[in-house]
Amino acid sequence: MKKIMLAAAAAIALNMSHGALAQSGANAVDDTQLLISQIQADRKALVLQNMNMTAEETAAFMPIYDEYQAEQKTLAGERVALIDKFAKHYNAAVDADQSMDDNAAAKILKSWSSLEDRDLALGKKYIKRFEKILPSSKVLRLVQIENKVNALIDIQMAQMIPLAL
Repeated sequence: MKKIMLAAAAAIALNMSHGALAQSGANAVDDTQLLISQIQADRKALVLQNMNMTAEETAAFMPIYDEYQAEQKTLAGERVALIDKFAKHYNAAVDADQSMDDNAAAKILKSWSSLEDRDLALGKKYIKRFEKILPSSKVLRLVQIENKVNALIDIQMAQMIPLAL
């Protein structure tokens, strides 16, 4: 798993540029969507390779995991839309040589907070479901794998998205 994570981090690092969102607008959002899609596709393989599940566990796990990933994908789409909204307001502020409008910033904050809350609730919901079919030690391992992949995405986002003006 360490090799896979290092390779993923290296690939992400090669594609990053500081402030890319501000510089390229829609292209950065498209790149973000592509990155998320690639990670989502590789995530299942990464999870299966590192969970050490029996055939029976895998058979019970996969339908629930697929549901979880479908719900995660919905949240990821909302995050991309929020990033796009931020980019539009950020670029408008840069073009006008002023700071971001407080009303727009407040709406973005509210949306971000809602997404964070929903993501946490989703994780809790699926931890309960996974614990019904897997030992807690394996569920913990799954949470760790998911958190590591999410950290890589967060690193990408942190480097792409400039601080608000």
